[in-house]
Amino acid sequence: MKRQTRWIRCLAARLLLLLACLTGPATVLADAARLPAYGADIEKTSVSGLSSGAFMASQLYVVFSDIMVGAGIVAGGPYLCAKSWAGNTLVVNATTTCMNPLTPGVGPNTPHLVRLASELAESGAIDPLDNLRDDRIYIFSGQNDKTVTTTVVDQTYAFFLAAGVPETSIQYDTSVDAGHALITDNDTDSRCPVTAPPFINDCDFEQSGRILNQIYDQLKPPADSLSSKIVAFDQSEFIDSATTSMSDTAYVYAPAVCKTHRSCPVHVVFHGCKQGAAVIGDKYYGQTGYNRIAEANDLIMLYPQVEPSNGAPLNPEGCWDFWGYSSPQASDPDYFSHNAPQLRAVRKMIERLAQPGETLAVSVQE
Repeated sequence: MKRQTRWIRCLAARLLLLLACLTGPATVLADAARLPAYGADIEKTSVSGLSSGAFMASQLYVVFSDIMVGAGIVAGGPYLCAKSWAGNTLVVNATTTCMNPLTPGVGPNTPHLVRLASELAESGAIDPLDNLRDDRIYIFSGQNDKTVTTTVVDQTYAFFLAAGVPETSIQYDTSVDAGHALITDNDTDSRCPVTAPPFINDCDFEQSGRILNQIYDQLKPPADSLSSKIVAFDQSEFIDSATTSMSDTAYVYAPAVCKTHRSCPVHVVFHGCKQGAAVIGDKYYGQTGYNRIAEANDLIMLYPQVEPSNGAPLNPEGCWDFWGYSSPQASDPDYFSHNAPQLRAVRKMIERLAQPGETLAVSVQE
């Protein structure tokens, strides 16, 4: 009996030790995981995203155009799209007009959206639209995308033209028989025409490279390996609202040279719905080609994260906010200005990366 008791106590002790090994360091790492300051060149910031991440990319780009040089919009509608038609609620516009319009030929109300954007710029709620005139933009709509149709994405192109971006500065690609997805050249990803989780499709080219090359021009080919590690950092430090649906952890990749003596531009990458790390792990932030392009061209990749929420806010698919869920108590939710909860959080992350020096962070992956 005593021998059995000793055995049970020994087993319990080993389990406690194992638990301590599993949980103890994680607590220490979480405390240490502060987004580094790399002295980035904030005046050369850019952004891209897919689906809800594309809407979010448009928002960040237009709202903070003072620091932006370009944007990549993959399967996304124009800035302020959910305000297209006053007779609809924001969420109805977002899920119909801004995705797959119920009435053929009727999509985003672009002239109205341009007027609203101009009024916001004049009031100081967003940066001046004139900042967009010397930028470079990539837009993509897959021919087989029935989630956010080309009818909608056409209006993204129209919005930027109306805002003063020269036609020669916009690359708009509708030539690929792709489903609703970010595109890669990886034969382990989904087939090109399908629309299915994790919404990353092999269409025999690396879309991340096309986006970054359009924005920054004449980039070097992707590097074969990385000189640094992807870093997980405490995103909650930058969140000042309880209803953003943003995750506690986000990710950044900086080539070794960007951590020492090189002032590197920052490119912000927004995943789409059901694509955050809480759902698909490192598939988006680690396996879509952005980091290898960054390595070869001295760019910093910032991957903010949002996750599903079934409470307050209501965001069951883990989408970025382009209709107002992050301000659930407001009669006129702000998801589109300097003060929008998600946008101001990401702006603070960019500003941290632009500060001089480097702080301790947690490396999680080669």
